[in-house]
Amino acid sequence: MPTFRPISSRADRQTYHRFRYDIYADSVQSRFLNDRSGTDIDEFDGSALHLGWYEGDDLVGCVRLLEPILGRHPLHLFKFGINEETANRLRTKLDEATRNGRPFREVSRLCLAPHLRGLATTRQFVLGIIAAAHRYGIDHCLFTCDQPHAPFWKRMGFRIADGLERYERGEAMRPGCLLEGHYSELLRANRVELQEVGLEAVVALKAA
Repeated sequence: MPTFRPISSRADRQTYHRFRYDIYADSVQSRFLNDRSGTDIDEFDGSALHLGWYEGDDLVGCVRLLEPILGRHPLHLFKFGINEETANRLRTKLDEATRNGRPFREVSRLCLAPHLRGLATTRQFVLGIIAAAHRYGIDHCLFTCDQPHAPFWKRMGFRIADGLERYERGEAMRPGCLLEGHYSELLRANRVELQEVGLEAVVALKAA
C-alpha cells in the first residue's frame, strides 16, 4: 500500500509540482492552473505542509494543507468566484476558529494517479491524509467540494458546515459545499478501517 511522507527535498518538490500540473491539466479543473508552464505552483505553497503518497519511490498521490495567508484570498477556496456573502461567512468561521485556538488548515490539491481512483483506494488515500495530518500536529480542517461529492466525505466522518451546504463558485462550476472535521475525531470514527490498512500505531497513539 502507498505511504505518506512530507515532500521536502528540492528534487521531490519539483516532481510533486509537475505531478500536480499533470493531474489538473488533464481534468475539468484545469482552470485552477495559473499557466501552461508544466508545473503547478501558486501563492499558497510557501506556507503549506506538502504530503506525497508514494509507491516505493513513485509519487502516486499528494495533498497540501494550507495555513491562511494575508491578502484578499486567505485560503485557496476564496478564489473560486464565491460571492461576498459566502466569503464573509467563511471569514467569520476562520476568525472564530482562530480565536478559539483551533485554527483551520485547508485541504487542497488532492491529486491521485488515474490507476488508483477506485473507491477502496480513494478511501485509503483519505485515511492516510487523516493519519498523516494528525501526526504532524494538524487537527482542524476544512475544504470545499462539488456538492454531489459531499455524501462520500460525510461517510468518511466529515461534516457540512452550517450555512455553507450549497454555494455558487463562479461560472461553469458546480455548486460547492464546505466540509470540515477534526482529525482526532476522524481517527476515532475510522479506527477499524485504519487498523485494517496498517495504521495501527497511529490509531493507538492518536485515537486512544
